[in-house]
Order: sequence, then C-alpha cells, then structure tokens
Amino acid sequence: MDQKAEQRETGVPMKTKAEKEKKPSPFAPEGFRGTLYTLLHDVICILAAVAFLFVFAARLVGVNGSSMYPTLVGASDYQKNSGDYLVLKSNFLCAGYERGDIVVACIPSFEDGKPIVKRVIAGGGETVSFLRDEAGVLRVAVDGTVLEEPYIREAMQEYGSGFEGNSIQVPAGCYFLMGDNRNNSSDSRVSRIGTVDERYIVGKALSVIFPGEDAEQGNARDWGRFGGIGND
Repeated sequence: MDQKAEQRETGVPMKTKAEKEKKPSPFAPEGFRGTLYTLLHDVICILAAVAFLFVFAARLVGVNGSSMYPTLVGASDYQKNSGDYLVLKSNFLCAGYERGDIVVACIPSFEDGKPIVKRVIAGGGETVSFLRDEAGVLRVAVDGTVLEEPYIREAMQEYGSGFEGNSIQVPAGCYFLMGDNRNNSSDSRVSRIGTVDERYIVGKALSVIFPGEDAEQGNARDWGRFGGIGND
C-alpha cells in the first residue's frame, strides 16, 4: 500500500521522509527550558563579544591626578573615581604612537604600575632637548626643532631631567612622555619613569566618554568635553 492510500484508509496524515528523519536536538529543549536556553546562549555570546572588544580593541580607563589638566580632568585620588573616563584604542591595534598622542601607560617602577595618562613627546631614536627661547621661557625641542605646544597649562619650570641645556636620547622601542600640566606632572623627566618602553603602553586615548568633576569649576562636569580628544 502506498503512502496516499494508507492516509485515505486511516485518516491520519502520513509524515514525509524528511519529517521522519528529523530529530529534536538534545541541546535545544522546548518550552520554558528552551526559552531559557536561548536566552542564556545569547547572553553568553554577547558577554564574550564585549570581553573580546575590551581586551583586544578598546578599553576604558579613568584619569587620576592633575598632570594632564586642562586637557583632561583627573580625580584627586585613586579611590574617588571622579575624573574623566577615556576610551582607549588598545595597544593590540596600535602600530606605534606619534608625537602629540595621549596614551595610557602602566609602569612597574612607578606607583605599583597604576595607569598614568601622558602625552607622547618623542619616540625611539629622537633627541629631546630643553632650551630657553628669546623671551627666556623654557621650551621643549625634538631633534633641534622647538615644539609648538598650545595644550600646556603654563610656562614650564625646570624639573627633574628637564633643565636648560639638557638633552635626552630616546632608546629604540621607547617613548618620552610628559603631562600637559608641566609643573605638576611626574613623567619621563623623573627617574622612576624615564623613557617608557612601548610594552608598558596599554593604548591611545580616543575620546572622553564621561567627563570628570573639575575642582577648579566647582566640581562641575563639563559635558561639552564629551567626545574626541585633541591629540595635537
């Protein structure tokens, strides 16, 4: 008896061969358990994607201290978390850094490796010099060219290795970093930091995602600072 004749005789629809061979997946239960399984599966996939993003593509870092003021606002200490929050382009995606880039570094010899935010002044093979211009202002030069630095807070005073007439050769694979608030910044001018090995740089700052409380503005948050950072 063929399939059609059997269906007419019994009145019961016959399953096709594909339907007979189709078996439920033991990994996809039905009903409430199935819904819960699907939900958990999706959550795990999302968390894995987010973890991958923040490890290999971008990171979030809070700014502490006033060494980059007024470009960035930092918390007064590491416990308050009241400074700017930055989005970083991970070092996994950075093929080196350029002069003017704002970067985050974790240096084992300085404050137990806590992240610090500084600006790149020079790279490997370049020479950083400190000299006075015609007005007597202490300036930074790289390979003999005096830098234009509109981002610094005030005229720089001599500090650490940053004194008039001194020159520093930056080793290959390292960077000379300084804060924009030159007179209140521990940076490559001090021996505990010095020139920074590229391996200690965790990424380049791309934007302010959450503005910090500016103590000089009554602890107000300037939402106009939300977004991209001028890396020059």
